[in-house]
Amino acid sequence: MDSPGRSCRLFGAQRSLHDLLGGGTAADVVLWRRKEVAGGLLAAVVASWALFYCVPGYTLLSFVSQVLMILLAVLFIWAKAAQLLHRAPPPVPLMKIPDKSMSEASEIAGNFVNKVLQVFGNIVLGKDSGLFYKVAFVLLLVSIVGRLTDLITLVYTSAVIALTIPALLEKSEEHIARFLEIASTYVQACGGACEEYKCKMTKRSSEKKLC
Repeated sequence: MDSPGRSCRLFGAQRSLHDLLGGGTAADVVLWRRKEVAGGLLAAVVASWALFYCVPGYTLLSFVSQVLMILLAVLFIWAKAAQLLHRAPPPVPLMKIPDKSMSEASEIAGNFVNKVLQVFGNIVLGKDSGLFYKVAFVLLLVSIVGRLTDLITLVYTSAVIALTIPALLEKSEEHIARFLEIASTYVQACGGACEEYKCKMTKRSSEKKLC
């Protein structure tokens, strides 16, 4: 029996779903703690998918190029008009990536590539058989999913799942955990009954052979 102050969690986890997702801003968005941001992201994903798949001949590349073309045209005309009218130019901020950020990004990317290469080396040299089976399973799963859908649809579907399923799980976590607990108890009871019946049948067959 659970104590009143203790909540029932999925799979007996000691930490909350928010903590398991990192406990930061991303977890707040995924679990709809920031409803405006999460709703805006979900609406943007659904709208972009509908735009690129319901409008024939309209792709992400054409959309981005047209938006950039319109933006550059507006800023260019604004700047030229400001020069003729002796007005202030458009308030465009200084677009420059700091050297520190570039160094940090390159270091993170380099560490990630080195880690991937190290894992690849351990697999091809036979140093980690378990990792080989895991990577092979993931690659096989990706191959099967790739046959069923394209990359863009997979990205959209993953984004929608990430913005809906965790929030629903957190909202109904206690009910789902109790249902799984009851189902697990029922399965164990059925397994025990099957084992008991099997033992009885084995015992009867042995007695018949002795007779």
